[in-house]
Amino acid sequence: MKLRPLSNGIFFKFTEAASASTFVNKTTTGIVIASGRGDQSNIARWGQVTDVGPKVENVAVGDYALIEAGKWTVGFDIDGERTWKTDETSVLFTSDEPGSAY
Repeated sequence: MKLRPLSNGIFFKFTEAASASTFVNKTTTGIVIASGRGDQSNIARWGQVTDVGPKVENVAVGDYALIEAGKWTVGFDIDGERTWKTDETSVLFTSDEPGSAY
């Protein structure tokens, strides 16, 4: 099944390994403590764009985008890979190289 973002939607994957997993707190034995984003939502995050909607003008597939703090959906799986959605208005800027957290 092929999912595509609508309008100005953008699908992306977090580039920082820690970013994708820090939204769920687990003990070392794997017990989930909290499912919220906690204080992780107040930090802008880098993601690599995997698909864009038909009305997206300034972001392309493959771009690295710095996404405004907390302006992404709860992750979902597409073809077994974790993916998040945002929209073009939540992208602070893009780069052709991966950025680092600030």
